[in-house]
Amino acid sequence: MLAPMVNTARQDPLALDAPPRSFAALMDLYEINYLYMRRLIPAGGCVAARDVSVARDGVALHLRVLDRGPYTTTFSLTHRFGDGDGGSEESLPDLAVRVYHDARAAEAYSLPGALVARGETDLGRRWAANRFLNRWLRFCLGEGHGFGSSSPAEPHVSVKPS
Repeated sequence: MLAPMVNTARQDPLALDAPPRSFAALMDLYEINYLYMRRLIPAGGCVAARDVSVARDGVALHLRVLDRGPYTTTFSLTHRFGDGDGGSEESLPDLAVRVYHDARAAEAYSLPGALVARGETDLGRRWAANRFLNRWLRFCLGEGHGFGSSSPAEPHVSVKPS
């Protein structure tokens, strides 16, 4: 008699297959971050040069297109904290994210130095930046953020390019 087939599918389709902090795990993070970015910006990166998502109970998420190429789009994502009257306003975490449309990958390529340990290798820095991006995108999506047609039930504010 044949043994019953074991379900070998992963329980979490966005779980990492490779050991943490390895090159393979970094590539997995790029792919997962791309999926999260597509949830946040579903139209393949076709958004205004500047946009703001106002979530149900959170701080507004600001998106700015830094560069558009035939195969990539580079975004700046940040929350802005402060009085909003031009006084003291702080942008945190203020990440630059490059989305590779052809490779279906998204990479955080700038990260505040405080989030990366001193003396870290290049792979370690990239791992830390993209792990942070991964967790932050999950948080933003959980708060209901979205740009374009990603969350029609949520308030959405468009800001004209300056």
